[in-house]
Amino acid sequence: MPRSDEHARQALGTAPLVAWACLAIALLVLLRVWQGDAYWEYSDGVYALTGRLVLHGSDLYREVAAAQPPPIYYAGAGILAFGDSVAMLRAGLSVVALVTSLLVLLCVWRLTASRPAAVIAGLLALVTPWALREHAQLVPETFAAPLVLGAALAGSRSGRGATLAGALAALAVAFKLAFVLPALAVLLAARHRGRALLAAAVAGVVLAAGFLLAFGGPLFDGAVRAQRQTGTSGLHYVAGLWAQAGWNLVPLLACAALAWPVWRSATSEAVRVLLRTLAAAAFGSLLLLLTLFKHGSYLTVVLVAEPPLLCLAAAGVVTALREGAIGRLTLAGAATVLAAIEVGSLFASPADPSLFARPLAASGPSWTLSPAQVRQEVAVRRACPSGVASSGPPYLAFAAGRRIAGDQPDQFIVANAAILARFRRAAELDQPRCP
Repeated sequence: MPRSDEHARQALGTAPLVAWACLAIALLVLLRVWQGDAYWEYSDGVYALTGRLVLHGSDLYREVAAAQPPPIYYAGAGILAFGDSVAMLRAGLSVVALVTSLLVLLCVWRLTASRPAAVIAGLLALVTPWALREHAQLVPETFAAPLVLGAALAGSRSGRGATLAGALAALAVAFKLAFVLPALAVLLAARHRGRALLAAAVAGVVLAAGFLLAFGGPLFDGAVRAQRQTGTSGLHYVAGLWAQAGWNLVPLLACAALAWPVWRSATSEAVRVLLRTLAAAAFGSLLLLLTLFKHGSYLTVVLVAEPPLLCLAAAGVVTALREGAIGRLTLAGAATVLAAIEVGSLFASPADPSLFARPLAASGPSWTLSPAQVRQEVAVRRACPSGVASSGPPYLAFAAGRRIAGDQPDQFIVANAAILARFRRAAELDQPRCP
């Protein structure tokens, strides 16, 4: 059962943190070697290439079409300011993953007062199914994962925790408007709900006012109106995505359900509130699966749900171990085996992760191009005449250090949103292209 001594709960100590840091950094190095410069995610290339344009002075929304609020593009530009390369981009985003891992560690420590469980859970946060699939990708969900989890942790505390929770929640929404779902769920579950909601409202108004002053109407056109014009996907397609998400989330959901006895037996109000905010974060993040009806959306939203579910799962498993609950431990063991099979399949065969994919699926969420294939495509583009626009995916143009047609990396949004027709025409008129 969870320890109720709050002072003991806070005394995590230096040794576990040092052990976690060394192991986490080693794991991130291994993941970098495994991933290489492979092409995984279309949106990663869009945000990376747009971030490069912003870094070099292009006017976001007026000169370069953009379908999200500014922070994701400026986060990319900020990382690339240290070195304009795929390697630097991956290194910077690995730091964000490290923050998520640390927050999982802290949440599990507060729930269980178990140093081994906290360290193990922190490391597992780096290799949950979709954390591995989207490792170090420049997408809004990479930043929302630590922001939403941080809001859940802060919102469970007294004092200034509610204010911090509100600020973190507002910042998450600033990366992608759909993140209002998990953000609002966390704030409603916070220890001091009114204060957290007020802080979020104030932070949100400040951010919105600053963005509108800087970018004006074009920001609204790109981040709101253009998104509405992209259309919707059919139920059959979305149901397939839901089935894939369910397959990958089943292990975490099964173990997270084991946290219910932790709630019943907890004598500490801090533990009960943290369980509540984590459950709210997980629930709100799962609601993001409804946004998959919007044409162009993908399962990257699962990234936001995995960390709070992992925290709940760790608390449930630790409690089952302490109580010697054979039935619960059997369920946890089966879920762990399934998760290991899924993750192992993706890690061992990223080109064809058959066991990571949902049963009966024709194909799985594999990489699009291997590192070797990317090197070949990059070499072709670098052999093109200087200044000629590159064709194909934005990621390949980014990796090759080449410009893309019309300097419009977000080919999807300019092709599907009528309000961005001028950007589409600029890309169409940018001829010739190579290759």
